[in-house]
Amino acid sequence: MLGGGTLIKQAGLFGFGYNRVNYKFDQGQRWARFTAGRANELKRSAMFREDVSDLAAVSVSKLKVYVPVLTMSLGYVLTVLVEARSGLKFPGPPTFASGLYLNCLAVAFAFMTLSIWLCWHAAMRAQIAMVQLRTRKVRLPVPSQRQLDSARKILSTYEEQGVYDMFRLPFLMPNTGNTPPASDDEVKDGKKKKESKTGYDKAGLPGIGAKMKEKVKELAEETGGSKKELAHAARMPGTTSGVPSWIEKEVAARDDLPKASPSAFGNEAPPEPYEHFELIRQAQKDYWCAEAYARVTFLIGKMHLIQSFAYWLPIHNIGELGLVWGAVICASSLSAGVWIMFRMDVLPSHGGCFPIEIGGPIIEAISLALAYTHHPTDSVIDISRAVAILVLLMQIGLTIRLYVVSQPANSSAGATHQAREIGERMFNQSASCESPAWLPAAFQHVSYLVAPPKTKSQLEQEQMDRDQSIIREDPMVNVDMTPWYYVRTLLFVTVLSWSVLLTGRIVECIMSERMLVTNPGAPPWTRIGRWYGWERGPITSK
Repeated sequence: MLGGGTLIKQAGLFGFGYNRVNYKFDQGQRWARFTAGRANELKRSAMFREDVSDLAAVSVSKLKVYVPVLTMSLGYVLTVLVEARSGLKFPGPPTFASGLYLNCLAVAFAFMTLSIWLCWHAAMRAQIAMVQLRTRKVRLPVPSQRQLDSARKILSTYEEQGVYDMFRLPFLMPNTGNTPPASDDEVKDGKKKKESKTGYDKAGLPGIGAKMKEKVKELAEETGGSKKELAHAARMPGTTSGVPSWIEKEVAARDDLPKASPSAFGNEAPPEPYEHFELIRQAQKDYWCAEAYARVTFLIGKMHLIQSFAYWLPIHNIGELGLVWGAVICASSLSAGVWIMFRMDVLPSHGGCFPIEIGGPIIEAISLALAYTHHPTDSVIDISRAVAILVLLMQIGLTIRLYVVSQPANSSAGATHQAREIGERMFNQSASCESPAWLPAAFQHVSYLVAPPKTKSQLEQEQMDRDQSIIREDPMVNVDMTPWYYVRTLLFVTVLSWSVLLTGRIVECIMSERMLVTNPGAPPWTRIGRWYGWERGPITSK
C-alpha cells in the first residue's frame, strides 16, 4: 500500500501533468478561436464596406441612366431650336403659336440642364462620401503584431498560472473561474432549456445537482441574491460549471482591450445601430434632395420637350401643309403621351390623375384652324384670339400644378409619412415604408431612394413622432434643400415667361400682330403697309 506522502506525491504529479496537458490543448484552441474570430470580423467589415459602396452606388447608377438620356434630349432641343423654323417658305405663322413651342423648348432645356447638374452633384457627393468612409472609418480590422503576440501563448506561460490551477485534481477540486456569460442576443433570442434534474446540464454528476437545489436556495437567501457570491458559495466538485482562472482573466481583458479581442469589439458584437450606417445616413442628407429632384426635373423637362413638338406640329400641318385633321391628331397623340408620362410619375392623390392643362396643343390646333379658315369673319378671328389666350392660361396652370406636386411633403397639408405605389396601394409592410417629410410626396414612388436600415428602437421612436404629428422631429429633417430652391425658382421663372407671352398676346389682340416689329421696307425705309396683301396667310398675320 502507498503511504500518505507517496499518495500526495502521485496525486500532485498527476494533477500537474493533467492540467498542463489541458492548458496546452486550451492554448491551441485559444489561437484557433482568435484567428477564426478575427477572420469572421474581417468578413463582417468587408460586408460593411460593401454596404457603403452599395448605398453610394444608387446615385451613381442614376447618373449613368439619366444623364445620357438627358444629354441626347438637349441635342434634340438645340436641333429643333435651330432647324424647326416655320415661315421660311411660307408666310410666318401667328406669333403666339411660335412663342408656345419656342418657350416650351427653352423651359425643357433649362430643366433638363438642371437635372443633369443635380445628377452630377448627387453622384459625386455620394462617391466622395463612400471614399471618405471606406478610407477613414470602415476599415478592415487586420490584427497588429502586438495583438497576434498577445493571442499566442507559449507552453512556458503555464508556469504563470496559480498553484491551485496547476495541481487541481479533476472531479475532486472545482475550477476557480466562472464560465463566460452568454451574450445579450443569446439571452434575449435563445430559449432557455429546462434544468435537468440529474445535473447533466451543469456538467455535474448524475443526481447530485438535484440534491444541491435546496442548498443553493438557502445560499441565495444568505448572499442576498448576488450571483457572484452565490457562484463561489455553491461551487462544489462535480456540481457546478467552471473554467480555469486564466479564462476568466482573458474575458476581463477583452473588456479592457476590446480591439485585441477576436471580434475586435470585446465580448460583444458591434453595437447597433451600426456606425457606418449612421455615417452614410448623415452623408445622404447632403445629396439626397439633389438625387430626388433630379428625377422631378427630368419629368418636367421631358414633358416640355414633347409639348414643344406637340405645339410645333399643328403649325407645320396647318400653316404649311393645310392638314387640319392631321394637326389635331398629332396634337392629341403627343398630348396623350405627356398625360401618360405625368400619370406614371405623379401619384393620382397628389395631383396626377387627369390634368386638363396638358391639352394645350389640342386647343392650339383649334385656334390655328380658326385663324387659317377659308371664310374668315371678325367673329371667327376673335374666337381664334380668345382660344389662343386660353392656351397660354392652360400653360400657366400646368406650371402651377408642377409647382404643387414638386414641393416637399412638409410644405403641404396631410403629410402621411407612408410611401405608396403608383396604383395607390400600400406595398410590402414588412419592409421600410417610410416617406420622409422633405421628399415630394407626389414622386415618392419614382424617387428610388435607398436608406440604411434602422434598429427596432429607431423605428418605434419615429412612429411615435409621426403619430403625434411632430414633423420637425423627422429623422431626415436636416436634408440640404438647396436643389428644391433651384427648382422652385425655375418654376417661378417659367410662370413669368408664360405671363410675358400672355401679356404680349393681349397686346397683339389690341394692336394686331406684327405692328411692334415689321420688315424693313424700301427707301426711305418706310415699313408701314408692307405686310398688306403679302402672299396668302392667316388673317392675324396681315
